[in-house]
Amino acid sequence: MQLLNDTPLAHGLAVGLGPERRPCLAVIVKGTFELPGRPGDAPALAPEQLPVLTEDEFFDGDATGSLRLERDNVPFKPRADVVLVGTAYAPGGRPVRSLDVSVRVGRLQKIVRVFGDRHWMFPTRLVVVPLISDPEPFTEMPLRYEHAFGGFDRKAHKYFNLNYVGKGFLGKKTRESVDGRPLPNLEDPRRLISSWDDEPPPAGFGFYSPHCVPRIRYAGTERGYAQPHPLFGLAADFDPAFYNGAHPDLQAPGYLRGDEEVELVGVTPDGLRRFRLPNLHPAVSLRPVASGDEAAGPQPLPAPLDTLVFLPDEGVFYQVWRAVYPLGEVNDPAALEAALLGIAEVRIRLPGDGAGPPA
Repeated sequence: MQLLNDTPLAHGLAVGLGPERRPCLAVIVKGTFELPGRPGDAPALAPEQLPVLTEDEFFDGDATGSLRLERDNVPFKPRADVVLVGTAYAPGGRPVRSLDVSVRVGRLQKIVRVFGDRHWMFPTRLVVVPLISDPEPFTEMPLRYEHAFGGFDRKAHKYFNLNYVGKGFLGKKTRESVDGRPLPNLEDPRRLISSWDDEPPPAGFGFYSPHCVPRIRYAGTERGYAQPHPLFGLAADFDPAFYNGAHPDLQAPGYLRGDEEVELVGVTPDGLRRFRLPNLHPAVSLRPVASGDEAAGPQPLPAPLDTLVFLPDEGVFYQVWRAVYPLGEVNDPAALEAALLGIAEVRIRLPGDGAGPPA
C-alpha cells in the first residue's frame, strides 16, 4: 500500500473494529491551527503540525494521573469529541474566589465553575453536619480531573468509579474522617455540592479516563471476554463508543461540520476567544489493486471531523478527520493481510488541488 499525502497535515493509519464491529482500515488526518487572538480572525495553519499520536500522553508523564492527550490512531468514533486541555484564568489576573469558564462549539456547550481551595469543617462541637469553608483566592487553576470530584478514600478502602484521581469523595462519613478534607475545585454549576452526601459526576473539559465509568462499560463485560474477537482480542460485546474520549457532556451526536462558531471563556489570560472553525475538509481516496486487465479507479472516502482539541496555553487547537474503509469479513491474520494487500494506494488532498469536492 502506498500512502500519498499531498497536504501539510499530519497523517496516520489504524486497523481495528469499525461500524457494526466490522474490521476496517482508518485513514487519519490531523490538522493543527493557531488560536486566533482577536474575535473575527480566521484560524491559520500552525507552522508546526502536531503528529498523529499513537500512545496516550499523561500530565507530567504520570500514568496514574489524568490524561493530557489521548492517542489519535483509533479505527472509528461513532460521535465527535470536543476537548479542552488548559487552565482557568481570573479576569485581569486579579484574585477571585470562584469563576465560570466555558467552551462552546456550535450548539454544544459546557460550563464549569472553578473554586479556590476549600475544605469541610465543623465550626463548633455542636455542629453535626459539616459546612464548606470559603474558597481561597486564586488567579489560575489547572483544568484537570485531579481538581474535580472523585478520588480514593484510603481509610475507608473505597473509591469513586467515575474519577479515581479527583478529590472530595468521602467513603466514610464521621466527624474525624471528614473534618478538614478538601472539596473539588471544579464543579458543574447545575449540580453544586451542598452536602457531604452529594456525589456529582466529575466536571471538566479534558479527556475522560478509559478506566472510569461510564466509558469503561463500553469495553465489554467480563462475560463478553469468553468470546473475544479473533483478530483484535476485544470483548464480544465491545462497543466502539469506547473510542470516544471526551467528557460525556462534550460528545457531539453525529460529527462536526467544521465551520461551527467557537467561544472559549476564561481559559486564556485575555478572557475570551471567539472564532469559526476553519471549514477545511481533507479529501481522502483509496485505489484498490487492479483486477486482471482492469485498472481500478480511486474511491472517495468520507472523512468526517470527529475530534476537536483546544490547547489554549499553547496557542493552538487541532482537528482530526477519520476516513473508514471496510475490509470485509476477515477473521484471521492471513485474511487481514490479504485485505490490506488489496489496497494499492491511499491519497490525501485538500480542496482545490485537483481532489474535487469532499466526499
